[in-house]
Amino acid sequence: MSATAGGIAGKIRSGMAWSLVESWSVQALQFLAFMIVARYVDAAALGVVAMALLAGQFFQMTVLSGISAPMVSAGRDDPDLDDTAFWIAFALGALMLLLTLACAGVAERALGQPGLAWVLRWLSIANFLSALNVVPQAWLTRALMMRPLAVRSTLSTMAGALVGIPMAMAGYGLTALVMQNLATALVGAAILWAACPRRPRFRFARQKGREIFFYSRHVTLTGIANFFNSNSDVLIVGVVLGAAAAGVYTVGKRALLAANLLLARALSRVAFPAFSQLKHDPPRLAAAFLKLVSATSLITTPAFVGMALVADPFIHLVFGSRWAGAVPVMQYLSLFGALQAIGIYNQSLMLALGKPQWQTWLAALYAVVNCTLFFATADQGPGAIAAAFTLRAWLLYPLSVLGVILLLPIGWADYWRAVRLGFFASAAMAGCVLGARPFLVQMAPAEVLTVTILTGALAYGVALLLLGRNALAQLLMFARGRYGAA
Repeated sequence: MSATAGGIAGKIRSGMAWSLVESWSVQALQFLAFMIVARYVDAAALGVVAMALLAGQFFQMTVLSGISAPMVSAGRDDPDLDDTAFWIAFALGALMLLLTLACAGVAERALGQPGLAWVLRWLSIANFLSALNVVPQAWLTRALMMRPLAVRSTLSTMAGALVGIPMAMAGYGLTALVMQNLATALVGAAILWAACPRRPRFRFARQKGREIFFYSRHVTLTGIANFFNSNSDVLIVGVVLGAAAAGVYTVGKRALLAANLLLARALSRVAFPAFSQLKHDPPRLAAAFLKLVSATSLITTPAFVGMALVADPFIHLVFGSRWAGAVPVMQYLSLFGALQAIGIYNQSLMLALGKPQWQTWLAALYAVVNCTLFFATADQGPGAIAAAFTLRAWLLYPLSVLGVILLLPIGWADYWRAVRLGFFASAAMAGCVLGARPFLVQMAPAEVLTVTILTGALAYGVALLLLGRNALAQLLMFARGRYGAA
């Protein structure tokens, strides 16, 4: 292995390690805070905030990601690009702030959600801070400097929890949820700017602006489609069934988001910059891609399948019986999460190899199918929408894999070999857990949860040993940086 290759490999492993630290600490804190707050606020308040947060997510996924993506994709330091990107983000962030303040009342009346305008106006501050954070976050990501990002996320999440939990316990409800989000945003922005050595100059390069526009137009279109893919379920539940139903759906979906960020995105966060640095060496890129997919599948597939198996005792134990309606939501979306965890790499690869329009077309197709299915099933309740979401994902996923096969020197068989062990071992695990379920009917939720987790872990370990004896050794070697040239 060359010195350059070794340097990239070291950065990738270091980035993964710090991404894991960030995800584990942040998700543990966020989920603990969410669990406590959910016991003190009603479903309607939770639903209103969930719907209001969609505005910030839309801004992040459609506008800000289109600014940060070309910075990361550049793969090298470019001060003119960074300066231009900052002032574009600043201007768009200010515009977003003003539009939200002006249109919040209209949104509340249109959606028929009391209190939505007040929440939107306060959260517009967090959206503006997100715009200011684009350049320092992209700069650190491009340099694979994940440690300051991990520190920022952990401390800001802790600050939000310290504000939100006492307020919720004191009965402030909706206000507690809003102040928790604001505290997280303010502390996170302060730490991020302190950690990044780059400061923007009063310079705007028109050529760099055109480059950002050219690159980001596809990323933005993809972001629009991805937004409706990942968030139209909450929006439609809220509009059709009301804020309380959106709150129930959010509780079921929150467990999936925590697990996805904890397990999958921690591993995939460095994929885009890593793929960008390897894009001129297709054989090495293909090998790195398959190893990342294989390692991720072995970790995340059993975790998400396990979440579906423990959804009932988990919801009752962690959130309480009043959130029982979230059980089918968590079950179906967990099966979607098993696929999403490895699918994230497909999108990163398309962006790194200059094919963002491919992901745009796929995301647009997914969005149309999702919205059609959601409106068709909304009157059946939140669980039906979650089931439709998962069905669409599994039926159309081969289209995403096709894009990978067209970009890399690999075939369908290579991709299947990378994921099959995780799928088969997880299926065996599920069979063992379901077979033991009749013996657990008299147990309390905590006991059922404990026995199911232990049974599943044992069954999965045995299945790995029987179906792929070298899988565990290869996974450990990959983590230590001794498995191939990636």
